[in-house]
Order: sequence, then structure tokens, then C-alpha cells
Amino acid sequence: MRSSSFATLWLAMAAALCCVPYHAIHAQAPGGRPAAGNWEKLTMVAFRDAQGTVIAEAPFPSGWKVLGTVRPGEPSITGPNGVKIMDQPGQNFIFTQDPRMQQLYQQSAQRLRPWPGPDRLVQEDFVPALKQQGWRLVRAYEVPEVSRVDRWYSDQLFKAVPMQLQVMALGSEWEKEDDGSRAFMITHVQVSNSAELQTWYYSSSVLKAAPEHFETARKQYVFSLANTRHALGPIMAYNEAEAQKAGQSWAAHRQRMAQNQASFEQQQRNFVNRSNAINDAIMKGWRERDAASDRQQERFVDTINERTNVVDPSTGQQYKVDIHHNHYWRNSSGDFIGTNQPGYNPNLDENMNNERWQQLQQKAE
Repeated sequence: MRSSSFATLWLAMAAALCCVPYHAIHAQAPGGRPAAGNWEKLTMVAFRDAQGTVIAEAPFPSGWKVLGTVRPGEPSITGPNGVKIMDQPGQNFIFTQDPRMQQLYQQSAQRLRPWPGPDRLVQEDFVPALKQQGWRLVRAYEVPEVSRVDRWYSDQLFKAVPMQLQVMALGSEWEKEDDGSRAFMITHVQVSNSAELQTWYYSSSVLKAAPEHFETARKQYVFSLANTRHALGPIMAYNEAEAQKAGQSWAAHRQRMAQNQASFEQQQRNFVNRSNAINDAIMKGWRERDAASDRQQERFVDTINERTNVVDPSTGQQYKVDIHHNHYWRNSSGDFIGTNQPGYNPNLDENMNNERWQQLQQKAE
């Protein structure tokens, strides 16, 4: 089926939004729990695929820990004040009015079911299962700021056949009947309708937190998802491969995608600048994003590659070295030595072939 690879990639990125266990690079902040109702400062978390490629970044509270590998039933994110986020398995469905195709899909163990709509989805798929665990539905609603990001990402993907798409993020809040504890579920949904076939799928994550911190945690989680930034490279690679398969003009499609990317980036900057949900320090950091983008990008790449900056004090020349040592030396041939021994001097080491070594200083960030 031509739409299968499209569905696979969209589910993979929806999983990243839900923080399904991709390898994550997470900068931890100093400890200390914020008071109830106060926002934690944010730090950017990079999500990578199995090949190590960064596919998305999102701003999460600095005290939250995104786990790289989790087993079924374990949280993929934990944080102070009882914050836990659990990821649920994705669900796929297919439907057609053609009786012969229905029989074929049933024989291949496909789940035949038409899209019921958001309200019935909650009532049919979530309410019965959670009621058995003692939870009652408080309210359900679309989360438009997260839908906007999901819809933008879906719009960037090349489609081999014409189709109508419905993309949304559904929020639902739940209360435990015995102790009054609360939970928030975010469900990413995509429905694809072509001339002969409907396919749809969803993936969910559930957030829990201490009652007095629940509402703040919910708002911070929604803010993180609403400000997810998808890397353009993996999208372009997928689109180019699919366009070539379909015999489409890749140059025209790439130009449209680049225009969409520029428009979305501007919308993202405007959204962040308008947001008054975070503290002044975070807002200032967002407003200065453009001016500091080169420096932030360099630090981000250095973190991935485990590199740091050092300077030759005799020339002022700057170099990048690995972060695993405290002292660094360089010779005229461009070779580097790293050591954790403060008293070591390669100029006094007979094994260094009488070469001249210059000690380097670590550059203050």
C-alpha cells in the first residue's frame, strides 16, 4: 500500500511528541522543587531516532527527566512533585465500503473500523477501560496549540496519492474516584481519506502529578508539545525518497516545503513571544533566540559530539576537543593530548619525541 511508509513516519514523529523512548539529550538543572503553581525554567531536549539523527527538539521543565529506554508500563518522563508520563501503544485502523476489500483486510488481520469522531473515540476507547481502573472522565477537548504542530508536520510529508487529512490533538482529564488524584491524557490523531480507503491511528500519553502541582504540570506539558520543533533534514529525506518513487518533481515539492517551514518558524517565534505562561527569564531567552541562535546551535552540536572549546593562549586560536579531560596540549603538527593529571607536561615526557607542546586553556562559555 502506497500510504504505509507515510503512516509509519507520521507515527514515529507522533511518538516523539509523546516522548516515546527515543534517545534523549537532556540538560539537568540544579535541584529543588518549585512551589505549587510556579513554572520551572525550561531546557531544550533533543529526540533522536535509532540511527542517532535528531528528529525533534522540545522545551521541557529542567527538573523533568526524559528517559532514553523504558520497558512497558514504566514512565518515559519523570519529574519532581510526582510527575510521571506514561506512553500508550499506538492504535491503527482501516475502513472501506468495498465488500471484497473488507474481506481481504479481515483475512490479513487488519482492524476494520470507520473513524468514529473525537467524542465517540473518547467514550468508546478510553472511558470503559479507565472506568475499570477507578477513573472517571472530567472533560475532553481539543488542544489547538498541539494540533497546530501535528498538522504542520503532517502537511510537510509527501503523499503519493491525493487524500483528505484530519489531524488533531485531543486532551482528556480524569479523576480517581477513591482518592481524587488526577491525570491528563494527550492523544494524537490522524485520519486519512482517499477515494477508496480510510486509514486512521492514534497514540496517547498520560501525565500524573501530585494534586497541588497537577495543573501546573499539565500546562507545562502542553507548552512543551506545542513548541516542538521538527528537524527538517529527516522530513526532506523521507519526502525525496517518496517523491522519486512516485515519479514526482522533487524540486517543486522541496520549494513548497521550504516555504512552509519558513512560515511555520515565524509562527513559532510569534507564538513564543506572545506567551505569558512562563517566567520572565524564560521569556527573555525566547525573545533573544534569533540573536543567540548561532551560539546555541554550536553548544547543541558540541553536546551531541561531546566536545568543548579550548584556546591557545599564545595565539588566541580556538580548537574543539573531547570533554573527557581537564587539561589539553597541542603540538605544531596539530596533534592533541588530553589528560586529567594536573602536573603532567608532555614537554618533559621522553616518549613525546622531543616535540614542542603548548598547553591550551578551556574557554569560558
